[in-house]
Amino acid sequence: MLHRLNAIVDSVPEKFTNPFGYEPHPLCIAAAEQVKQAVDSHPDWKKDAALGKMFGVLVVQVPNAPVGEEIQFVAAYSGFLCGRNDIDYFVPPIYDLLLPQGRFQIEQAEISHINEQIRDLEVHGNADTFTQAYSESERSYICQLKRLRKQKSEELQDWLFEQYICLNARGEERSVMQIFLDFYRTTMLNLKNFEKNAKNHHIPSGSGECCAPKLLQYAFAHHLKPLCMAEFWIGASPREEVRHEGQFYPACRKKCRPILKFMLQGLDVEESKYEQYNAQLLKEIEIIYEEEYMLAINKPSGLLSVPSRESNVSVVDWLQRRYTNMEECYTPAHRLDQGTSGILLIAKNVKVLSRLNKAFAQHKVRKQYIAVLEKPLAVTEGVIDLPLTKDSNDPPRQMVDRVRGKQAVTRYEVVGRINDSTGAEHPVVAFYPETGRTHQLRMHSAHEEGLHSPICGDELYGNKEICNIFPRLMLHASSIEFNHPITGQPLTITCPPPFNPCSSAPI
Repeated sequence: MLHRLNAIVDSVPEKFTNPFGYEPHPLCIAAAEQVKQAVDSHPDWKKDAALGKMFGVLVVQVPNAPVGEEIQFVAAYSGFLCGRNDIDYFVPPIYDLLLPQGRFQIEQAEISHINEQIRDLEVHGNADTFTQAYSESERSYICQLKRLRKQKSEELQDWLFEQYICLNARGEERSVMQIFLDFYRTTMLNLKNFEKNAKNHHIPSGSGECCAPKLLQYAFAHHLKPLCMAEFWIGASPREEVRHEGQFYPACRKKCRPILKFMLQGLDVEESKYEQYNAQLLKEIEIIYEEEYMLAINKPSGLLSVPSRESNVSVVDWLQRRYTNMEECYTPAHRLDQGTSGILLIAKNVKVLSRLNKAFAQHKVRKQYIAVLEKPLAVTEGVIDLPLTKDSNDPPRQMVDRVRGKQAVTRYEVVGRINDSTGAEHPVVAFYPETGRTHQLRMHSAHEEGLHSPICGDELYGNKEICNIFPRLMLHASSIEFNHPITGQPLTITCPPPFNPCSSAPI
């Protein structure tokens, strides 16, 4: 499982990687290259990975190793590769659910048999939808089978999460089930509601099968000292998401955040790179409009609009510091992504906030955003209509979903060009969102069914090489038009982007 690094080790990191916000350490980059070469050298691995797979590396210090061999690495893949979870080059799973005579395989076969029965009976389509196509007794029997399938699936899932016993750096053990229960007890607002439904879909399927938990589990079980870690994508992007070949990504939040919070206890973990500079951004907020009822600020890129579970540093924090004697609660009337700069409206009282919220909900607020895109566009204007929903396994990422997604519509036009520091030219686009979905402009830009040209500097959906050229997400809220919430008079607020749309000067 341990592999020697084909790289010169000049130094090791002082603190362990923050898996949710990091720049890959050179040792991890070198280890990742070796894993890519290993995958390429095995035709079956390469063929399966080409469909799209997350891989990970963990650089460790090996105790009592010969001089020159103290620093090595282990590798992992998410889920299965070629239908297996026991390939010798990679670390084993935390729990082997593929054991031939194990409970999981036996009960999974029973659930599969029920699925086959339902499929054979529903010859006219889903009995819950096409009710007239089935008799009362047929619907009753199909419903009975579906209830049995759900019951068996939930019982098996609960049992499975008790079998995944995770270690942490302190030598403590805890099941995935207990880890999630403990995590939600400290983070959920409605704890009573969670405990009532604790075993009902609150723990995502596949939790414990991602790269990071596998890697740390192996290190702790074999008394290896973790130094740094990174995860990267190989192969095609999933159809609904945006992933790029060879690019490094943070650990997924929904599956891994509770598990890694436990497993990292006892390690000196570095601060998220986003937290390292957020506090400084409060000083960069600029008021561009203010009157009795509201104000508008130019929010800097990198600052949260409102607090999150990961950070209290936000525009709300700035408001509380600046308006210490305010009688009313000053509140953002809408949101801008953390990386997006530009106009953010602040209501100075509840009445104004309510009216602005209503105007946004009724699409009576017209907004313009200016963005710099990675690649030239084939057309200069148009409309993108791609329904979006959250990626439940990896928020805040979004995905295209034509069945469950909410309608998301964006008009766009190319308004200029700009050259980066390498001399490469990028189109500058004005976006006019007709809906306000999370990451709408970023997904509509990046997705292959949209513009297929990510916004420059977009670390979630863009290309890492171009992100390294641009210091930030090149997206700016430049104009907003609406009727004043009290007077009813038309009001337009503008804030030019910090990049010139027709400039040929390097960024």
